[in-house]
Amino acid sequence: MTKKKTNKESFEYSFKRLEEILDKLENEIEDYSLEEILDYYQEALKLLKISRKKLTETELKIKKINTEEGL
Repeated sequence: MTKKKTNKESFEYSFKRLEEILDKLENEIEDYSLEEILDYYQEALKLLKISRKKLTETELKIKKINTEEGL
């Protein structure tokens, strides 16, 4: 069985990684320096941007499908 390649631009990857970052910052924040926390924050912002873009694209596709189906 071949391992599926991770798409770092996918909604699923972004959402999972955001959950990981949130968990680390909620439960292990004392283990990180201010610089590391800032790095996590910057990564989270990038992941949020990807996630919002994917959700917007999906919403537009759903609207288009509904319009084509007369809904």
